[in-house]
Amino acid sequence: MRFIILYILAILAANLTADNILTVWVLQFSLGTLFFGVIFTLRDLIHRQYDKTVVYATILAAVGVNVIAAAASFASPRIIAASAIALFLSELTDTEVYHALRHRIWIIRALSSNACSAPLDTLLFTMLAFYGVWSNDLIASVIVGDSLVKYAIAAGAVGLGVTTRPHAQRVI
Repeated sequence: MRFIILYILAILAANLTADNILTVWVLQFSLGTLFFGVIFTLRDLIHRQYDKTVVYATILAAVGVNVIAAAASFASPRIIAASAIALFLSELTDTEVYHALRHRIWIIRALSSNACSAPLDTLLFTMLAFYGVWSNDLIASVIVGDSLVKYAIAAGAVGLGVTTRPHAQRVI
């Protein structure tokens, strides 16, 4: 249950900070990306503990909670819609890739599913939320920066997840 709560809270934090851009050296990325790098791995940890039905229910709950919270905070309707669409489609993609690789070791499942879902989430959210609002150069820069930061954080989180066993009798 703790991974489900952390997952929903991390998505909420990511969405509430999505339009704040950070620049580190030449890399530009959304502040929300710092949270999103962990989100995919939290969902993979949920996979380890529950079946696919619970994962889907968790994704839907997260979308619902975040739409309500974003609307309550008077977030832009464009960002709310972009977030819901990107989250739903990227998380479903991640879940299906993870599930298709269930016969592989956990680190392969998690890294492979993240490799598919992270760029999908980045492209969908950034284009839907900011196309026509930000310059094309900023959009391209944020897509590259967000993707790199998500991969780096997700790889670190997957590494931590290898040592986090929801049930002692389970084997990674």
